[in-house]
Amino acid sequence: MELILYSLLGSIIALVGGLFVLWRSEDVKKIMTSLLAFAAAAFLGVSFLDLLPEAVEVVEEPHYIFIAFLVGVFFFLVLERTLMKYSHRHNSEAQGTHEDHTETLPALIILGDTLHNFLDGIAIAIAFVASPALGLTTALAVAAHEVPQEIGDFAILLDRGWSKTKVFLVNLFSAVGALIGVLVGYTAASSFVSIMPYLLAGVAGIFSYIALSDLIPEIHHRARHRHLYRVILPFGVGLVLIGYLIFSTH
Repeated sequence: MELILYSLLGSIIALVGGLFVLWRSEDVKKIMTSLLAFAAAAFLGVSFLDLLPEAVEVVEEPHYIFIAFLVGVFFFLVLERTLMKYSHRHNSEAQGTHEDHTETLPALIILGDTLHNFLDGIAIAIAFVASPALGLTTALAVAAHEVPQEIGDFAILLDRGWSKTKVFLVNLFSAVGALIGVLVGYTAASSFVSIMPYLLAGVAGIFSYIALSDLIPEIHHRARHRHLYRVILPFGVGLVLIGYLIFSTH
């Protein structure tokens, strides 16, 4: 029960930032390009400052970590192309337009975030098995760097025309991934220890793909030849904030 409370604590804290986006949704829409830049930085920051370093630290041969990273990239490329082909059958008018590419973004965001939450839950459980106090600090650390990412997730889904209720419920469902991860990790902690670094690297590849293939092209499409500082500044702030939260909580 204590372990379940830790996972719920992390999820609740992570959702707070997203709820603020819903509360101020009209104001958020006015700065959407900047928020997308912040979201892209959050995904890249979590990937390269948290997931990959954590994966590399615990293995003797890091070469396979980067293979797992590329597998994550390849997996989401296949997934996105499959989704685009399927959705094209129902929306043939979008062929050749920018919307044809970005219509799959919500599904990618939700799946990637759910996988990340699931692995966070496993990490919390493994830490808890070693020491309950370590489990609590791990849960708080996870929640800290999840907040900026949740803000980005909420903003992206709102931008795609989703209602506030739908955005909240979908992110709540995604957060349940952490609870499932905790239960799975607690019952099979020893089994996950050996493969955890490669799963983390795979999620890093997924997040990097979302940021570089979907979010940054979307930012360029919106900003075109304008808004240099509206893109560069929030992107830089996102990287610095993620870096600060990760280094201060590890």
